[in-house]
Amino acid sequence: MCTKKEELRDIILTGMQPFLNAPLMEILNQVVVQALFGLEVTESETLPATIDDTNQRIISIYMTKKAPKLSPKTVEYYMLTVRNFIEFVQKSLLDVSDMDVEFYLQSYARKGNQASTCNNERRNLSAFFTWMRKSHLRSDNPVDSVEPYREMDKPIDHLTDGELEALRDACKVKVKNKVTNLDEYKESLRDRALLEFLRSTAVRVSECVSVNVQDINWQSGELMVYGQKNRTWRTVCLDDTAKYHLRKYIDSRNDKEPALFISSKRDCKRLAKPGIESAIGRIAERSGLKRRVYPHLFRKTTATNMVKRGCPRELVAFYLGHKNGDARTLNKHYAATTPDQVLGAFRKYGAAA
Repeated sequence: MCTKKEELRDIILTGMQPFLNAPLMEILNQVVVQALFGLEVTESETLPATIDDTNQRIISIYMTKKAPKLSPKTVEYYMLTVRNFIEFVQKSLLDVSDMDVEFYLQSYARKGNQASTCNNERRNLSAFFTWMRKSHLRSDNPVDSVEPYREMDKPIDHLTDGELEALRDACKVKVKNKVTNLDEYKESLRDRALLEFLRSTAVRVSECVSVNVQDINWQSGELMVYGQKNRTWRTVCLDDTAKYHLRKYIDSRNDKEPALFISSKRDCKRLAKPGIESAIGRIAERSGLKRRVYPHLFRKTTATNMVKRGCPRELVAFYLGHKNGDARTLNKHYAATTPDQVLGAFRKYGAAA
């Protein structure tokens, strides 16, 4: 449980949260902690009563102290789970037991959710209760003793060499021949460059969107991308095939837009996430492949090919920008891994043949 000092700090922070942004809230937290250091706080008539240990107050503290350190999507994801859980158990988060968690997940599974989906729900709850424990709102995490659901192993979705070639051949656009007035197909430099970029770098769509032309070191083929998911920068690599098609695409442009990929319309705006997804979808449709093709599939394909060719899984994970998985094991390996090793691994195992 919180001490009186911690309760006072939380009352101040939650009271100021609507008026201050995240950086200022962090400064306020530091000032309050420093001011209260060495003091004993006891309840009196001039101070607020003990903190109202309601679920809403706990969530308010979470939104004030923890949420600013996470991505908005992660916070939204966690809060959806927590609010659904509160509605289900109808009790204070301070009084939740492992049986409550287990019964909630059983009910969640009975709705037809797969084991992997149930485990995602379990992880969200565990993350929230871990924060409560670290914040001294609880002495334990009730999710710890609830076993995760057993997930069935399934093949990782990826493109075969033949499917990738079919997609490359489909990087064409229909144009009208001014002489014959007949429809013809010519190579879409942007689509081919986009395909090769996703394949070579294995970036997430959110990372691809923010890349600018000037970010690329054309001599080494390296570029830094920012991962919104884990808020870290990492270096990825363009192989010779990707560099060739990117150069052709960039040299064909007459705009002044700094973005690496722009829309094919006259406005020449930065290609956003929906635009990238649509472009890949149209390539897939033209290819005639009877399977789902999406941007993240190229990320999976590159990772799969690197592993197939003998690259250590830890280096593949590092190239992809993963910081989790078996964190204790992988992070120990990361600590002894240099960026040169990671890029060397891609050049050896991931570059196009």
